[in-house]
Amino acid sequence: MLRSLIIVCCCVFCAVTVRAQTIFSGRVFENKTRITLRGVIVKNQSNNLRAITDESGRFSIAAKVGDLLVLSTFSYQPDTLLLTDMHDKEIFMEPQKTMLNQVTITDSSGKSSAADKNMRYYDPQFHGQTMVYHRDKYGNYDGGVILRLHYFTGDDKKKRIAQQKEENRILSEEITTIFNADNIGHYVPLKGADLDNFLLLYTPDIKTYNTKDFNLSNYLNSCYKTFLTLSPEERKAGQLFRKE
Repeated sequence: MLRSLIIVCCCVFCAVTVRAQTIFSGRVFENKTRITLRGVIVKNQSNNLRAITDESGRFSIAAKVGDLLVLSTFSYQPDTLLLTDMHDKEIFMEPQKTMLNQVTITDSSGKSSAADKNMRYYDPQFHGQTMVYHRDKYGNYDGGVILRLHYFTGDDKKKRIAQQKEENRILSEEITTIFNADNIGHYVPLKGADLDNFLLLYTPDIKTYNTKDFNLSNYLNSCYKTFLTLSPEERKAGQLFRKE
């Protein structure tokens, strides 16, 4: 009798424990671009367990409703997630927005005052044009930076033109990184020639991509719905503008 009671108690205890502590899974993206982030540390503040995201941005961690997860990684603002249910979730992290100090340049030409006025390092998240985060082959930030220095001694108009050109170049690189068949193929159910034609038609220009409310998921969803309404000839229209 005692043995049976012990067995029943153990079963009840295990059932309660399993129910209270289950596995929560999620996927981490960069906000706006939906580029998956690997290497993000996910810590459960309730049980001090940790997990790290893989190459597809996915993670799993023991947790329960009411637990608070803290996400952190280099070059991104820390984020928190309060678990209100145990359904898989997508989490979006914001890149750090840190403006570096002004650079002072002194030379023997007597132009140091102009250099002091015009020479700055800018954070790319403000589209400052002279510094960008380095990305790995998966399009994820890998902790490095690329500096592009400019020495302006002309008038403000020339300076603004040069900065605008640099900003456009950086944005073009971002668009090229995101809008390729390997990446976009994860978000729209197209392959081969159809996917190529979709990219030719709907890869956004700089103005569209740089709008404040641009959201990759919403943009692709809208474009895909429009693409489905096109005739086979209309889907190939983008080929007329292909650069050789």
